This record gives sequence, C-alpha cells and structure tokens, in this order.
Amino acid sequence: MPAASIYFRSTHTMRLFIPIYSCLLATSAVAQDASSKSSVTPTEELRNSVREWVETKRKIQQEENDWKRDLEVLQNYKEGLEKEIVDLTEQIKDAKNRKAGADQESLDQSAQRDRYVAAKSEMATIVRGFEESLMLKIPSFPPPLAKEAKVAQGIEDLKRDMSLPTEKRGENLSKRLLNVVNLLTEAEKFQQTVHVRSELHQDKQGKEFNMQVVYFGLAMAYAVNEDGSFALVGRPTPKGWQFEEREDLADDISKLLAATTGESEATFTNLPFSKP
Repeated sequence: MPAASIYFRSTHTMRLFIPIYSCLLATSAVAQDASSKSSVTPTEELRNSVREWVETKRKIQQEENDWKRDLEVLQNYKEGLEKEIVDLTEQIKDAKNRKAGADQESLDQSAQRDRYVAAKSEMATIVRGFEESLMLKIPSFPPPLAKEAKVAQGIEDLKRDMSLPTEKRGENLSKRLLNVVNLLTEAEKFQQTVHVRSELHQDKQGKEFNMQVVYFGLAMAYAVNEDGSFALVGRPTPKGWQFEEREDLADDISKLLAATTGESEATFTNLPFSKP
C-alpha cells in the first residue's frame, strides 16, 4: 500500500509539472520577444503614463477653474433657455406616456408633437436671428478682444453655424444659443472697463511704431508711441476698427495713458469722440 501510494503521487506530480513547465517556457519566450521589440522599460513607461496623467489632470483642473469663473455670468442668460428645454422635455415625455392610451390620447399626443415641432421651428428662427444680428456686430469687436482664445473660437463657431444649409438650421440649438450668449458676455465684460494694450501700427508712409493703445470698451481707442511723436485715434466701423493719425493729440493721449496706468495722478483730458 505505501509503495503504490508513492507511485501514484509521483506520476500525478509529473503530469502537472509538464504543462506548467511548457507554459512557463512559452511565457518566457513571449516576454523575450516583447522585450526585443521595445527598448522602453516598464519603469519608464509607467513614469511616462504618470506624467501624462498628471498633465491631463492639471489641464482638466484649469478648465474647471475657467468654467467656474464664467458660470455665474452665464447663469442668468441660461435660465430662460434651460426652463424652456425642461418644459419641452416634459411635454415630450408626457406625450410618449399618453401614446399607449385611447384614441383620444393618441390624438392629443399628435397635437402635442405638432406643438413641439412648431416650437422647435420657432426657436430655430429666433436663434438664427440672434446669430445674424451678432455677426453684424463682430467687426466692432476691438482687435485685443477678438484675438482672445475663447472669443476667437466662438467667432469661428458662429461663422460655421451661419453657413449651415436651411435643412440643418434646427440642429444644435442649445449649443448655438450658448455660443451667442458667451460672445455677448465677453463683449459686455470688455465694454465695462478701460484696457491698455501694446500694439504695432503704421503711419501713412508705412513706418511701424510700437504703441500703447487705450481702449474705452467697444467705443473708442487712443494710441501714442513711446516718445509721444505719433498718435492715433481708433473707432469701430462696419468693416472693422480703423485708426486715424492725430499727431496734434499726442501730448493729451500721453497724459491719458499716464493717468490710466497710474504713472500720474488722475486728470481731466479733453479728447475727440465720434459716435460709431
């Protein structure tokens, strides 16, 4: 009995060992083959993955911070649209629930669907009107405002939406309306303050000057070069902002710039203003 038992265990162990050993050889061969194809060690790959993950989290956090900063400004504009979307969503849900009812309920659902289609068509017309009206105002955006990343992207999206064919003008209404709201919000924020920007401008002979430009919102701009020998007055036009040479205002604009940047005490400065 002991001898038979020992023989059974030895045979059984050998049978298990052979496939396990074969599996280990195959795994080792695959690992060696993978190692020969790539010179990147697992540690380096892990470091790269962690580095990319950290960078992605940083970008996500930055985007979240930017959104939180603008959320309060946009909330008032979004409330009306969100309420209308909620109402329409509830109406669609109610219509679907009534579909399983009697014939009269089916008729009511059809009428409700027709009202929804009519409301969506009306909203598409309203959004399109907003887009067309805003598109006419884009040239009046001062260059520093139009070049801001968020505003530049919004203008590109607006141009894309303006080129939609008639049959697609009812698509993405919420997103398109939000884009209009965002652009108007950024314009309103720029309009509320005085901005000083460093820009390059040319005179009539094509000579280029590095100038400090004071923008009074979306209305007017006054510019002067470093030595106060060359000055410009800018204003918006239907074709964009245009700057006119006004060397006679160089001293006054220099005083305005000094007061605006805090280099001198605030004083009253008389400068020409033309209505856009």
